[in-house]
Amino acid sequence: MQQWSTIARRIARLGMVLLCVVVLTFSMVHLIPGDPARTIAGAQADQSAVDIVRTEFGLDRPLFEQFMTYLFGIVQGDFGTSFKTRQPVADIIAQKLEPTLTLTLAAVVLIAVSGVLIGLLSGIISHRQRPGFDVVFSGVTGALAAMPHYLTATFLVFLFAVTWKWFPVAGADGFSALVLPAIAVSLRPSMMVARVIRVRTLEVLEQSYVRTAWSKRTRSSQVYLRHVLPNAAPAGLALGGTLFASLIGGAVVVEIVFARPGLGTELIRSVISGDYPVVQGITLVLGASVVLMNMFVDVLIGVFDPQAKEA
Repeated sequence: MQQWSTIARRIARLGMVLLCVVVLTFSMVHLIPGDPARTIAGAQADQSAVDIVRTEFGLDRPLFEQFMTYLFGIVQGDFGTSFKTRQPVADIIAQKLEPTLTLTLAAVVLIAVSGVLIGLLSGIISHRQRPGFDVVFSGVTGALAAMPHYLTATFLVFLFAVTWKWFPVAGADGFSALVLPAIAVSLRPSMMVARVIRVRTLEVLEQSYVRTAWSKRTRSSQVYLRHVLPNAAPAGLALGGTLFASLIGGAVVVEIVFARPGLGTELIRSVISGDYPVVQGITLVLGASVVLMNMFVDVLIGVFDPQAKEA
């Protein structure tokens, strides 16, 4: 019964957060300076043309009515119509989703693998009293974790695409075009995860059950895989949930640097052209994905760490 109560609380919390995201995305059109109808009709259009556009897109209706129409449309999968192309926003998002989704999933895999492995190995080395290594690890990971995504992406393009020509400079065709963008998106969060995993690994290695395993002459690989890794990984998993928002933002920036035709590139194009429904739709999709990912991470933490289920 208590488990169902916890699930119900999490679902209610998820619903409230999603509602806040919807309210914020709806408010974008009304908070941005200027008249949306004038933007759609064009600067040279007369007032009658502006009024026609305002009626066509429902901008002349009361604000609450516009919000309810927007809300019920989202529930039905209708994100509105593009001001510029008159194309359904849902269709635009569907067309641009695959490159962004591919990039994000590749980055998540890199973060999970490299972050955990680097953190685990560095924790094991630090536990063997290597003070020089601690200084190098902290300095390198700290510097990489502080680098903004656009700087990392620019450096990778210059070195591996322009100078050495190992990978394509831009585009989204094939696996080779995915490598550099995925590294650029994942490098910063990987270093953050590695630092957390390292600290947790050092804590686990001091626990009594690990010492008992060593006293039984258990093989090192078994100690690390059966005792250390399962107890250190949830710390990185929890951080991964909070880093997902940064990961999405990084994907948007990196797509622009590598000219990938994804949601990030479309978002910037829509902001520049004043295509607010597209901006709303993409922002809502990205925001909802962050909320759902955090919910998913909470569930995984509950599976790996039963003591966290009540949190």
